[in-house]
Amino acid sequence: MKIIFVAPAVVLLTISILLVSACSSRKEAPDPGKVQEEIAEHRKQEVDLVRETVSDHERAGRLTQLLSERDRLISNHAKEIGAYRKQVLELNADYNADRKNFDILMVDYNSQRAAAQIELTELIGAMKSETTPEEWKVISKFQLKSLNPRQLAYGQPAAGD
Repeated sequence: MKIIFVAPAVVLLTISILLVSACSSRKEAPDPGKVQEEIAEHRKQEVDLVRETVSDHERAGRLTQLLSERDRLISNHAKEIGAYRKQVLELNADYNADRKNFDILMVDYNSQRAAAQIELTELIGAMKSETTPEEWKVISKFQLKSLNPRQLAYGQPAAGD
């Protein structure tokens, strides 16, 4: 008779533990203002690192200009992503939108995305040409650690904001 009461109690206890642990591990979205402050600080640190690492002042100057161009490219692409997301939501809300409408939108976005990827790849090549392999190793390590593109894009305001 006790088994009948113990089994449901164990199941309820297990479910409660799982729910509590699931809720406690949920992270809230970071504050965009704080993310933008972090990004600005990391960009300043990156410029300082370039000036310390690249021995030739002219190359360091050209590299910092390329870094600004990179930031502009990422910002523009983040805006394109926001606009694309907004257009997809609008099409989704339109009951009369058909597959052709979505296909056209995706083809346009994919061509923008491909062009941005090519431009960014060429820019990275230009950055590398301004550094020695040793200098690039130091700078790229910092970039991978502190300035990943996903975070840079997150730091941008969403379309319509």
